[in-house]
Amino acid sequence: MDVGLTGKVAIVGGGSDGLGYAIADRLLKEGAHVTLFARRAEKVTAATQRLARAYGEEKVLGLTADCSADSDIERVTASTLERFGPAVHVLVTNDGGPPIRRISELTDEVWLKAFERHFFYVVRSVRATLPYMTTEGGSILNVVSGVVERPAVGMAASVGVWSAVIGYAKTLALEVARQNINVNTLLSGFFDTSLLSGMLERQPELSRAGLGNRVPMGRVGEPREFADLVGALVSPNVRFLTGAVIPVDGGAGIGMGASFDSPTSK
Repeated sequence: MDVGLTGKVAIVGGGSDGLGYAIADRLLKEGAHVTLFARRAEKVTAATQRLARAYGEEKVLGLTADCSADSDIERVTASTLERFGPAVHVLVTNDGGPPIRRISELTDEVWLKAFERHFFYVVRSVRATLPYMTTEGGSILNVVSGVVERPAVGMAASVGVWSAVIGYAKTLALEVARQNINVNTLLSGFFDTSLLSGMLERQPELSRAGLGNRVPMGRVGEPREFADLVGALVSPNVRFLTGAVIPVDGGAGIGMGASFDSPTSK
C-alpha cells in the first residue's frame, strides 16, 4: 500500500544504528528522501553507504551531529534543505537515553546534561524544522522510552526527561494542528538493538530470553517492527491522528507476560 511518502523529505535522529537506522530504511523504502544523523562519524558513514547502495546516493544524506548542540541541529536542517529542497515533511526525534543511576547519584550536572541532550534536542529540532513544514503540512514523531510509564530503579532521569517531551509534544500538537501538522510520541519497549546489547553487557544477570518472557508476546521486538509503525504514522494519510502517546512494546505496558504454558507460570 502506498503511504504517500514518495518524494517527501524526512530527518531522522540517531539514524546510524538501532531503531533510528530501521526508521531511515523504512522511509527510504517508501520513497522518501532521508537525512540521518548521529554523533559517531564512522557509524554514520557506514549506515549512509549501506542505505545509498540500497536506495541510491541521491536519496540519502548522512551527517555527523550532536543532538545536544543547537548549532548542529540547525546545520542538519540547513543541509537537508540544501540537498533535498525547500520543505521538510517528516521529523523523527530519536536518541538513546540518560545514564542509569539512583536518584541519590543524580547531580545537577547529570540532570542538566540529560535535559540538554534529550529534551532540548526535541525543542531545537522542532524550532529548526517547523518553518519548513507549514506550507505543505507534515509529521513530527518523538521516540522515547516506555520507562516513562513503567518507572524502574535507576531510571529517574529518563522518566523526568521523557515526561517533559510528552507534555511538550501534546502542547505542540494543539498549536500546529491547523497547519496540517501532526505530533505523536512512541514509547519504545525492548527491541533487539545495540542499546539493548549494551544493557545486557552491563547487567549480566539479564538476558534477551528473560526480557522476552516479561513481554506478553514472549520476545523482544525487531527494529523493523517499530519502523513499520513509524512509516504508517508519518504518512499524510494518517494526519488526523495527533497528540497520541502510543506504546510499542509487545503488550508489556498492559502487564506481565506469563501465560499458562510458560515456565514462569508453573
